[in-house]
Amino acid sequence: MDTDIDIFVESESPPPTAAFVSARLLFEQQEERFSRFRESSLLSALNRGEAVDSPWLARAVSMAIDAFELTGGLFNPMVLPALRQAGYDRTFAGVTGGVLESTRVPDPKRTIRVTDSRVELLAGQVDLGGIVKGWTADLVAESSASEALNVFVNAGGDIRCFGSDGDGPGWAMDIDGPNGVSVWAGRVREAIATSTTLKRRWTTADGAAAHHIIDPGTGMPAESPFVQVSVRAEACWLAEIWAKAVVIGGEEARARAERAGLLVLAVTADGTINRSSNW
Repeated sequence: MDTDIDIFVESESPPPTAAFVSARLLFEQQEERFSRFRESSLLSALNRGEAVDSPWLARAVSMAIDAFELTGGLFNPMVLPALRQAGYDRTFAGVTGGVLESTRVPDPKRTIRVTDSRVELLAGQVDLGGIVKGWTADLVAESSASEALNVFVNAGGDIRCFGSDGDGPGWAMDIDGPNGVSVWAGRVREAIATSTTLKRRWTTADGAAAHHIIDPGTGMPAESPFVQVSVRAEACWLAEIWAKAVVIGGEEARARAERAGLLVLAVTADGTINRSSNW
């Protein structure tokens, strides 16, 4: 997933080592299943045109299709060809070059077929990186909480927590803005995720600036009044897909997210903070 994973546990007694070992193992298993940079992954097999029988892959692509519908198409897992064309065709440390050209991004409901645990791709290619990262944070936090632990999981800005850090309800945390200065500090329960166009940026072959958040409407890096968006939700995968959707869709998407009962904090390029009234 090309990111740091932090797990904090608050406990009166020493937390069981197994909780941390299990968390590390699950993240590695999910990487092996879903990385587009591992030829042995289930996702790579699917993108090669193979029919894959796996309840894990079936669950992930079904979540992605649900996310497509929930966000009105702003989250679309079929953006992989557009990402590759823009230059993101390898792990980020090696990304360079690419071309920015408008590319059609297909409807996942028409191009992905899920039958029980069997998944087939009828056209295009799939990227599940962001939604799987949020989902895995959910799974790890839920598993740790089942051991009666107070737990806080941070997977590169995708956060899921249960219980308390011991100093009040929920967990204390900050959200840093684009300039590194905190745009919010408080306590959070359940889940929060942040997306930004200011990280994972590179220069294309013709000198243009590109980033990794693709607008499915154009097949190109999103252009939006918001350069950073955080969303609070009941699950991390939901927070993650909505944060990306609002970065792509701007004010209209922010209003849609709030109508769906989500809390949004969006930052514009000039540093203006737009925050839900009940954030």
